[in-house]
Amino acid sequence: MTCHHCDSHKLIYLKKEDRYHCKKCRKKTSLFRQTWLRHVKISLTLFFKLLTAWMKEFPVAVAAEACGTSPVTVRRYYRLFRRYVVKSVVFKPQDNVQVDEAYFGQFKRQANYYHGFKKYVIIDKVCVAGIGCPRTGQLYARVIRETPKGNAIREMIQEQVPRDITVYADGSYIYTRLRSEYQLIQQTHDLGFHNAWFIEGCWSWMKRKLFKMYHHFDRRYSEEYIAELVWRFNTRKSPKDPWVALQNSF
Repeated sequence: MTCHHCDSHKLIYLKKEDRYHCKKCRKKTSLFRQTWLRHVKISLTLFFKLLTAWMKEFPVAVAAEACGTSPVTVRRYYRLFRRYVVKSVVFKPQDNVQVDEAYFGQFKRQANYYHGFKKYVIIDKVCVAGIGCPRTGQLYARVIRETPKGNAIREMIQEQVPRDITVYADGSYIYTRLRSEYQLIQQTHDLGFHNAWFIEGCWSWMKRKLFKMYHHFDRRYSEEYIAELVWRFNTRKSPKDPWVALQNSF
């Protein structure tokens, strides 16, 4: 271990403060100063309880009750885990892929008794484009904020999918413009729903996991939510050990 101020090895451990004192620059440092754990302000016991709850997909309210803390604390550390524990999985498609876009968000119910009916205020949703490969069971998704969305989605497909792989999509103009580069098949009008079952199942799985754990979707952290959901989907069959995940996060 070295001092993060002067890179000196002459450190003295202060047991009462649980920190180190540098003899050279006479400043104090901690063991986790140079890692993302410097944001941790709770005990390590509670930290590993929250990490275990997050790995096991505990909802925020359930995790707060089980760990004896507030929902605000649980949401704060859940966001830390999304940012540093989640790792991207290399997307390797085979044979054919299914592409589609979905919209994540929520609507706010607002009663309007003056007019005798309930009024629904629609909140702007986030566009998420996805590529699913049924053969490998992998998913690649990305939040699309550009306008128009067609160019960004087509660039994503060109980056992630080789040209010798069949692409199944619907009849949207976003995908029909790829006919010159891919063997595109419009499953909605030509071959039926059985050519989009995988990507549609991915959207259903992601939305169910999202609202089960967090009960809402915040537009500010949409990239983090989607990255976590894609990571959970691609590693759904592998065992999740909190210690291994923490070790791989550094």
